[in-house]
Amino acid sequence: MRLDRHLRSYSKLAAKWNALDVGANDVPLNEAGVATGAIPEHAVPMDMSERYGGNGDDRVPWWLDGERRIPNIASFRAPPYAIIANRISRHGGTGLIGTFVTGPRSQNRRFAVTTDGRLLPADKLKADSGSPFHGFSIRDVGLPIAFAGKPETPLFSYEGGQLVRKDAASFRSLLPLNGNVREVGGVRVVQTKTGLWLRSEDIKTAAKPSQLPGFARKGARWIDVSIMSQILVLWEGTTPVYATLVSTGRDGLGDPNKTLSTPTGTFRVFQKHITTTMDSAVADHEFELRDVPWVMYFKAGYALHGAYWHDDFGRARSHGCVNLSPIDARYVFMWSAPDVPEHWHGAYAEGPFGEGVIVNIHA
Repeated sequence: MRLDRHLRSYSKLAAKWNALDVGANDVPLNEAGVATGAIPEHAVPMDMSERYGGNGDDRVPWWLDGERRIPNIASFRAPPYAIIANRISRHGGTGLIGTFVTGPRSQNRRFAVTTDGRLLPADKLKADSGSPFHGFSIRDVGLPIAFAGKPETPLFSYEGGQLVRKDAASFRSLLPLNGNVREVGGVRVVQTKTGLWLRSEDIKTAAKPSQLPGFARKGARWIDVSIMSQILVLWEGTTPVYATLVSTGRDGLGDPNKTLSTPTGTFRVFQKHITTTMDSAVADHEFELRDVPWVMYFKAGYALHGAYWHDDFGRARSHGCVNLSPIDARYVFMWSAPDVPEHWHGAYAEGPFGEGVIVNIHA
């Protein structure tokens, strides 16, 4: 409770602590929600009000000016005399809808307002702008495609029976392939549509399937997820339209009932939420993530959803859900059935909303 000492330390570290890298909100999107152009090199400047959900007006909100005028709407029941209305765990995540600065009596401390109306001191938070990574429309290039699996992924020409390095692809960039495969000196390589070659070990690949499932017909939308390649492809009937990297369960193809693995099979999304809370109190796997965005449940507690807390897409690391970058999660959410009506927070795949989109998860 040494508040004075804490605030002095915070004031010395504030500039470094509050620095933001390029994030999801810095990437321009078209009307369909597809990213346009390259990821910007610099983050759009944000003042302290913007980054904590405000609009530049740092006044104490009317419902807190003097006293709280609206009831506590959180699930935690705070008695009227309470100062602390529960705690959020260290490294836990939460969304914010507003911010204000208190007066001299409260040392001009900034507070942020959570989605359930509670207050968090901004000096106890670190803003995170989410990963700027995103997938790509593949309507014009089709399959197969690859994603560069490491920084400066080498591109080769094939000359005199040998591979000669010619160029490099940036990390997680999209590389359309032409389907040609060969082995050179014991190394498997695949050819891009530009004629250059890539080592299979350097890339994540989505192959063109030899046979499509029976539900891939008449433009029906479905989602295909490969656990081995960590790639998600959106399909409209027999046409692949979008591809991106994801993070599935960190235990790979294990038993979801016994390990942190993503279930395989064919499912339908049965409910969608703009945001929801995900947490776990299981020993060694505790986490608390509020306001997880763009959530699409397809089996029990398993969902496709946005992950604002990491930038590791392309590598298995989740507790069993399918993690997408915030940009990709928003696009998949808007593209997928059932539709969530404007101003609603969620929808179930039943009645007037119709069936949910098919999710096909395989090795």
